[in-house]
Amino acid sequence: MNHNNILFKREKDTILFDDVNLRNIETKFGTPTYLFSADQIRRNIRFLREKMLKYNPQTSIAYSMKNNIIPEICTIIANEVDYFETTSMLEQKIIEKIILEKKKNIHIISTNIYKPNGLIEDVIEYPNIISSEINSKKCQSYLAIDSYQDLKNIEKVAQRLGIKPKVLIRVNPGIKMDIEETIFASANVTAKCAVVISNIEPIIKASNDPTIKIWLPERQFKPEFDTAERLVKEAYESNYLDLVGLHCHLGSQITNIEYFDRFFEVVTRFFKIMNEEINDKIKILDLGGGYPVDYAHCECVPTIEDISKSLSKNIKNSGINPDIIIESGRFITANSGILLSKITITKENSVGRKIAVLDLSTYSDLLDVLTAQWNYDYSLINELPDSDQKATWELVGGTNDTLDQLTPRIVKCSNCKEQIIKMKEITFPRDLEIGDLIAVKSTGAYTTCFNSNYCGRPKPLIVIKDSKSEQIIKKTR
Repeated sequence: MNHNNILFKREKDTILFDDVNLRNIETKFGTPTYLFSADQIRRNIRFLREKMLKYNPQTSIAYSMKNNIIPEICTIIANEVDYFETTSMLEQKIIEKIILEKKKNIHIISTNIYKPNGLIEDVIEYPNIISSEINSKKCQSYLAIDSYQDLKNIEKVAQRLGIKPKVLIRVNPGIKMDIEETIFASANVTAKCAVVISNIEPIIKASNDPTIKIWLPERQFKPEFDTAERLVKEAYESNYLDLVGLHCHLGSQITNIEYFDRFFEVVTRFFKIMNEEINDKIKILDLGGGYPVDYAHCECVPTIEDISKSLSKNIKNSGINPDIIIESGRFITANSGILLSKITITKENSVGRKIAVLDLSTYSDLLDVLTAQWNYDYSLINELPDSDQKATWELVGGTNDTLDQLTPRIVKCSNCKEQIIKMKEITFPRDLEIGDLIAVKSTGAYTTCFNSNYCGRPKPLIVIKDSKSEQIIKKTR
């Protein structure tokens, strides 16, 4: 799905975003400003659902809130999906408010590694409280158990409340993943979240692929309590918990289709093996994370259709028939947003590089540039020439910090292994000048949630363009 052709259009000498003249946004709201397209969010969700349902008919879509918790954005998403994955009390309260306003059932899945007792109580009581307030059939809530201590904490709260909550066990398949190429991997043996599958022999035996041994490394240490097998059985035997499924998370921004394939193979085999031991109690397979956005414009980034086919193949090979929940955050929001910035100063350095200083900061506005070496696209918006000159510039943030520059490292495609070289200089159709507008594309995910007042800088405004309401919504920070 090429969102550039849909969202970005040239009109005379300027670029429109979702038919909005960005010069008008700058005049009305100033810069830096995040601008979101509500229509693109809807398109992303519908595209994800369509491709997943094509090969996996029993699929629901869940929105992972942590990447973008702007209430107005969550409201748009709530009209498209029935499940939200939450990690905090604030996210929970945002959903509760949306439900009361929209009178719509929304099911929640609470997944954080640590859940305070207050959050556990709120999640457990959520179905009864919310359903009674909107006079509707019950909204469901699920707690994803991350560890043995997490299980015991939830049991204590459930016993005190006298309510038996639905729970999922967060399972780590413990596959081989290259941390250097997949910075947010969460399905490898060293991942901090979830409980690892301890006994890999039944999975290897059940697999038809002899190379599975390469992808399932031997467990050097087997925890006494924190194993997937133990937690599944403890939850099944508990008098205070209702075990209904497994929750598995591959990572974030996974661009290697083989990781998806091995991940799906191991978790579906494990689903089958455990169900044989506990009388088919497990019904839900919640698969979160990793569904990628093509930041670097590499043809090797797997498509949602590729991923859906892989999931379908592994479900059939394992002989299971689960209710699938596809949990996604980045794919839903990333390409729906841009960060509009203005050039404040231009300068040259002693090696002849031309530098443009923007009125944003990577520390407060684009933290993923620093923490994850994300590769964004940058477009000049105004006074575009008829023919490109291919002027190269280095873009930097507006603070004194050395790292405050939009300078991703040399990265490697995790599929073809070839380098995607992103130099400090970025090409524009003409030389840049003070006052020029630069759009940083695909900044809808993991940006606004990290906003801070670093160096006393004000947080950018947030503007949402929604064709359904025929208005532009401004949100102050």
